[in-house]
Amino acid sequence: MQKMAISLICLLGVGVLACPQPTMCVTMSIVSVTAYHHCPGSKGITSSGRRVQVGMIALSRDLERNLNMEFGDRVLLHGMGVFEFQDRMAPRWNKKADIYLNNQCKARNFGVKRYVVLVKLV
Repeated sequence: MQKMAISLICLLGVGVLACPQPTMCVTMSIVSVTAYHHCPGSKGITSSGRRVQVGMIALSRDLERNLNMEFGDRVLLHGMGVFEFQDRMAPRWNKKADIYLNNQCKARNFGVKRYVVLVKLV
C-alpha cells in the first residue's frame, strides 16, 4: 500500500513537470517618440478623462489597435522608462508615442527619438 502511494505521488510529480508551462507574451513595436506639454489655455485632460501628469503617454491609434491597448495599460519605452497609456493621438499619426512632460521648454528640447522599442507590460 505504501509503495502504491509513493508511486502515485511520483507519477503526479512527473505529470506536473511534463505539462507545458504558460509562456509570457511580449508585445512590442518600433516607434518614434516625442514629448508634449498642454497649452496654458487648455484644461489638460486626456482622452481617458484624466488630467495629464508626468508618466503618461499618448499613443497613435494604430499602436493602440495593434498592441491591444486599453487606458491604464503600462508600456516600457526602452531607455526612457515605464509610462501609463491615458491619451490617444490624432488619426493622422502612425507608429508614434508622445510622452507628457510638465515643462514646455523640456518638451520642445526633447525633440524626436526614432526607433525606440515600445513594449506592452502584462
